[in-house]
Amino acid sequence: MARDYATEAVVMGSHKLGDADRVVSLFTEASGRVPTVVKGVRKVGSRFGGRLEPMTILSVRLHEGRNLYTLTAADTISTNASIRDDPFSLRAGLSFIELLSRSTTEFERRPRTWNMVRRCLPALDRAARRSDSDAVRSIVLGGQLKLLLLAGFLPHLQSCAACGADGSVLTRFSAASGGAICPDCPGESFSISPPALQAMRFLLEHPLASASELSLSPDQAREIWRSVREICRHHLGANLRVEPWI
Repeated sequence: MARDYATEAVVMGSHKLGDADRVVSLFTEASGRVPTVVKGVRKVGSRFGGRLEPMTILSVRLHEGRNLYTLTAADTISTNASIRDDPFSLRAGLSFIELLSRSTTEFERRPRTWNMVRRCLPALDRAARRSDSDAVRSIVLGGQLKLLLLAGFLPHLQSCAACGADGSVLTRFSAASGGAICPDCPGESFSISPPALQAMRFLLEHPLASASELSLSPDQAREIWRSVREICRHHLGANLRVEPWI
């Protein structure tokens, strides 16, 4: 039986449906990721207006259908507009949202992931508002690593993921092997610096609120992002399209 219910939601993205409607992808507290029809949103004067921008946090009321939900009411909790106002932060935020989409499945409630996303986006908005690019890098990468962790993929970074050699000799990263590896172990891999590995350990071991304490160089951020991308490609079978650092 169809039902109506209220929940909080993050707008992930949307596409057109017919002449006046859109299908919006929402990541919700109650039901995880749900495709949702918003009727008449493309008409002038729609009551939903600009509330459906990516990364906006909403309080919504949904009508549950067989394959699609329908949005019947929405109030804005946080626009997170500063993320979208800055091109650097926007690209970083969209990269985070893309991984959220790739690491979750429709209609699967993910309370721990919801709580992390609910913390990550406001933190990213605050960093964007003060034009703190270092904090933007750290928050997004910390959020992405935690998305992978919550999806069941924890990279092994303390010793060689292939042979168990001491962590002091780790110089490469191999998603196929499960993490950092030493130079003696074969397989598809790429170079990664000790500071980047240390930063990855920090971001995985500390709460997301501590991410902005970490100062990442652009090169270190690119190394960590490449690790995230390769984990996603190898374990989720998905190629991330949004490159956050340009």
